[in-house]
Amino acid sequence: MKIKIAKKKKKEKKIPVMLTDDIKNVGKYGEIVKLKRGFALYLFRLQRCIIINKNNKDKLEFFKELNQKRLEKKKEILKELKEKIETLTFTTYLKIGSNKEVYNSISKNDIISFLKKENININKNQIELDSPIKEPGIFNININLGFDIKANLKIRVKENIVN
Repeated sequence: MKIKIAKKKKKEKKIPVMLTDDIKNVGKYGEIVKLKRGFALYLFRLQRCIIINKNNKDKLEFFKELNQKRLEKKKEILKELKEKIETLTFTTYLKIGSNKEVYNSISKNDIISFLKKENININKNQIELDSPIKEPGIFNININLGFDIKANLKIRVKENIVN
């Protein structure tokens, strides 16, 4: 006669959450996804998701509506910011030697410091610049503000000949 031993019930490795923000490689706002327990708790502490359980399933619609209103306000602010950025022109100079050698370049940090002077705060990841600008001319740089809103910043680079 064989004796059956009750197996210990394993904890679920992934738990369902509703995202309250767009998270790269995870999902968009309002989606319900299953995440590993530790990552889900991390996002919960940052208030970027709501953990779904038996008690709060009925409250989920309320949270969706509340966050939707917050999201719409955020989008409006970003649209205004886009318009403000697109009216700006960043004029700067490159130091060029007598042999046409370039001594400096225009990088993401230069763009960020210019925008900070205009009371616009963005980070490096939002600027779509593959490599630093090392030649004079007029450039249009995209700035990803989030929620598929991209602003176009005009950069005018002039020569400053150094002997």
